[in-house]
Amino acid sequence: MNNNAQIHPSAVIHEGVIIEDDVYIGPNCIIGYPPEDKAVFPQTPYTVHICSGTKITGNVTIDAGTIKNTYIGNDCFLMKGAYVAHDVVIGNNVTLSSHVMLGGHVEVMEGANLGMGCIIHQRQKIWHYCMIGMGAIVTKKLVIEPFSIYVGNPAKKIGTNDKGIEKSGIDERAMATIQEEFNARR
Repeated sequence: MNNNAQIHPSAVIHEGVIIEDDVYIGPNCIIGYPPEDKAVFPQTPYTVHICSGTKITGNVTIDAGTIKNTYIGNDCFLMKGAYVAHDVVIGNNVTLSSHVMLGGHVEVMEGANLGMGCIIHQRQKIWHYCMIGMGAIVTKKLVIEPFSIYVGNPAKKIGTNDKGIEKSGIDERAMATIQEEFNARR
């Protein structure tokens, strides 16, 4: 753990958790708890890795991995009550609003913004600069496209995340590269 991380005294940080520079962990957070997976509970050789500049407010739970470390990228913002299950990978500059729930093995790519109370099915992939609306349910078979906005239950695409794209400062060339990667994986 890095010396300049700020960790509230009521937070529970399990052994082996990796915390980089300028990380804030608020009250009643549980970081590195054994994964809720019957095959490995309560023992796992994996942990949680939290990168620089990430802010985690109160009552957030981040479970350790089952096949790799659960990973939170640089400059992320995880708001009160968010839940990050085992083996999740979160890219840089991602926002999880209050009470977001990410199932196991979810991948959230750079710049995504997940609204209050949305639920993401296990093994789902949220592509770059997506916005998932408040209370949306991202189901197992839904394909989440980069740069898009999804709302509802089940979630449906309603447009392009123009504000998120503009705010990020991403250029057209980088957007084209992301779109090509997405198209290749379909």
